[in-house]
Amino acid sequence: MIRSVSLQTTSIDDIDLAVEEIANQLKQGPTLLRNSVGIVQCDPEFIEEGIMPLLYDRLGIMMVGGTTVAVAANNEVGNHMFSMMVLTSDDVEFVAGHTTGLVENYESAIGKSMKTALGMSEQPLKLALLFPTVTDNESLPGDCYVEAVEKVCGDVPVFGTLSVDDAVRDFDRSMSVYNGEHFKREATYVLIFGNVDPRFYVATVPAQTNLGGEDAVVTKADGHIVQEINNMLARDYFESVGLAENGNFKPGVYFVPFLVSKVDSEGIARTFVRALIAFDENGYVSFRGKVPEQAVLSVASLGADDILNATTEVVKQIADLDNVQTVMIFSCIIRQLCIGSDPMKELAQIKDILRGDVPFLASYSGGEISPIGCDVRGRSLNAFHNYSLIACLL
Repeated sequence: MIRSVSLQTTSIDDIDLAVEEIANQLKQGPTLLRNSVGIVQCDPEFIEEGIMPLLYDRLGIMMVGGTTVAVAANNEVGNHMFSMMVLTSDDVEFVAGHTTGLVENYESAIGKSMKTALGMSEQPLKLALLFPTVTDNESLPGDCYVEAVEKVCGDVPVFGTLSVDDAVRDFDRSMSVYNGEHFKREATYVLIFGNVDPRFYVATVPAQTNLGGEDAVVTKADGHIVQEINNMLARDYFESVGLAENGNFKPGVYFVPFLVSKVDSEGIARTFVRALIAFDENGYVSFRGKVPEQAVLSVASLGADDILNATTEVVKQIADLDNVQTVMIFSCIIRQLCIGSDPMKELAQIKDILRGDVPFLASYSGGEISPIGCDVRGRSLNAFHNYSLIACLL
């Protein structure tokens, strides 16, 4: 069984004080058991000011995670925060690590690092927590990371977030952390082995309308590049429905979520959300995640009420559950932007609904990684999401 404690500090102008506050909170929490790891979500300035090596030296436990724009924890909600969820157990093992050369060869980098990590426990692998950064390599949709983890780890559930900062288009301060180190173009992770059975929840956004008033079927695609829709060049199709003109998307379209729906090989309808990137020189359109051929595209709603209602529904379900020791929640950064004048409203809502006796960590994400269920053989259906809220319960 896992026990946990949520730690946080807002002392962004005094890193020594921030370390002291985190260390004191950890002392006041449950006694650390044989195996421990800390899941970090924080403002980039904490990392730039050097908190990670100081904290690693002080606490002496493994730490992984990355940057975000706002955090909610049991005692606080804020945007200039350092928060860490410490997991500790006698019968669950944690093996943390990081990739080397992720952007150059993601499959090799994840495979080599995780293969070594897998050999460090004799217990069954139950969960992979993954924390890549948002990079400038738009040819790497988040699905690639998920598939690379599955290739080395098998059917294990994969959960995590792409680290972000407040520069929404560039994310040039996006960082992942591992113990006393930080990286701008690598993924960090923790593999969790033993006596734990994670549960997952996903909140998306409701469909608003079909494109052009009819089904928009992806008739030709390659990974995250959609080449044709309804047998038309993708650029021409988007121009025909009024979302683009003269070879470019109209202002604001980049923030429009697209629902991607397809019936899988088992006859089950699967729906997920995708974000646009841009047209290329061929008139093809790239998305931030893979879009399969024969999928149907529709426009989803990103109204504040829709976002908050979906969040409320999922978090209430979690609050009503028994036997929950830890909750981790990641919500797409675009959800925060679309809520409007109160950027902390969704995180505050999460904090208010969840029971105060269950340690939790909630933050914003540049891409969400979570299972959407299991197939008929019980294998985890891991997926990369946009515009979504995901939750992992331990």
